[in-house]
Amino acid sequence: MTPDTVPVRDFIHVLLQPAGASSILDIGCGRGEDLRQIAQLTGGDARLVGIDASEATIADARRGAADDSRYSFLAHDVTTGLPFGDDEFDCVLSVNLLECIPDRQQLLREVHRVLKPGGRVVFAHWDWDSQLFDGDDKALVRQIVHTFADWQQAWMADADAWMGRRLWRTFQESGGFEGAVHPFVLTNTRFGPGTYGHASIENFRGLVKRGMLAPERYESFYRSVVELAATNRYFYSITMFVYAGNKRG
Repeated sequence: MTPDTVPVRDFIHVLLQPAGASSILDIGCGRGEDLRQIAQLTGGDARLVGIDASEATIADARRGAADDSRYSFLAHDVTTGLPFGDDEFDCVLSVNLLECIPDRQQLLREVHRVLKPGGRVVFAHWDWDSQLFDGDDKALVRQIVHTFADWQQAWMADADAWMGRRLWRTFQESGGFEGAVHPFVLTNTRFGPGTYGHASIENFRGLVKRGMLAPERYESFYRSVVELAATNRYFYSITMFVYAGNKRG
């Protein structure tokens, strides 16, 4: 996370409505940053559970929680189901995970199962194809954004760059929830470390390393960004879509 994504996370956490919840599950919890922030909104004694497929990030999450007994972190592949009982959680959160799940409806059925009646669900996702960079070569900008968006990285079981805009469809098809979609547009007018746009451009170098983008094309794009930034004309944005709702039935 870069510092400019803090307001995005705050936006997501408010939509979760964790105040008064006694149990919260974060699916794809990473290092547990979201749960530690949410803990400040719960009233202090909620059970906070994180699950992630990566053993390394779960180890980091456990270290970050120190000896706080409210937290438990589990390394588990959620495509095989959620290892929890029926009606176990007041709230379920997931950020930037759903696009990587091949059977998304199966996961939502599991979320529905582990949520208490009327429980709160929040799934948030960047819409990777919504990344916008100003520049003079529109074709080049479009090529880079779309190529990155369609890149299924080695650790991903699936990839859908439109997952953000498809959250509504996905939840509607499940039939198990009643909710709405809320957008948050992150913008940068400064180019440099600590900004999400800068981190994205650095990630684009991976396309060059894998032969998905010619080096000279990347360098031309990068020079254009630097030139715009030098004269205070740089602009970047990306949209986070958040489905927030409650369990039906």
